[in-house]
Amino acid sequence: MAAPALPPGSPALAWRVEWLDVAGSTNDLLLERARRGEAEGLVIAARSQTRGRGRRGRGWHSPPGAGLYFSVLLRPPKPPAEARLLTLLAGVAAAEGLSSLAGPPVGLKWPNDLRVHRKKLGGILCEYEPQGGPPPAVVAGVGVNLTGEETDFPAEIRGRATSLRLAGKAAPEAEETLSLLLRHLDFWYKVFLNTGFEPVRTRWMELCDNLGEEAAVSAEGETLRGKVAGIDGSGRLLLQGAEGRLLRAEAGEVIET
Repeated sequence: MAAPALPPGSPALAWRVEWLDVAGSTNDLLLERARRGEAEGLVIAARSQTRGRGRRGRGWHSPPGAGLYFSVLLRPPKPPAEARLLTLLAGVAAAEGLSSLAGPPVGLKWPNDLRVHRKKLGGILCEYEPQGGPPPAVVAGVGVNLTGEETDFPAEIRGRATSLRLAGKAAPEAEETLSLLLRHLDFWYKVFLNTGFEPVRTRWMELCDNLGEEAAVSAEGETLRGKVAGIDGSGRLLLQGAEGRLLRAEAGEVIET
């Protein structure tokens, strides 16, 4: 389906944005606020981070002036098992919002990568916090490279990472980019609350940039191989394996072959 128009009417959330020039980790700051009972809708955004984090404890390169780093506090009235779906929802919102800027489209790679021309533009990190509820909190962190040059990236990711500017896309200021992404996140969060995950799942598959391609998923010492067939209603990656067998990856890293 085409990207849905953002509807008129009241938003799902009244965002409360706090801007910082420098933060350790916006996720860490917001997790602490969540434990103290902060209501959903709080956004902490930073122009740089000194302890930015990605999945599996990896560092997230967050230099000043080159990117947008922010976290949002959500408290969906959903079972805890559905909290993981917000990673995919945030990916849809971010990819759709960034794709609306002039230049090449932004795609998704399971479970949390934002990509342009197969290079990583940004990522999502969602963390569940049961304290400070009810309902429990989910902190969704988003990092997007806006204006960084090739030489700005650490050597270990150089050639595999990109920025809006490097990818030939419009690169608004961080504040404008945040406003754009929050509008799309608000829309998809409202969809999720009102109608469930299925519309999000459908849109995710439309934005996936390696659908139908051969890939391998490495997790916990096991490697699953097959053609990327989408995601299921639980957010697991589907791979079409040998002899048509459908494989499901609960977690892990996608290694394209």
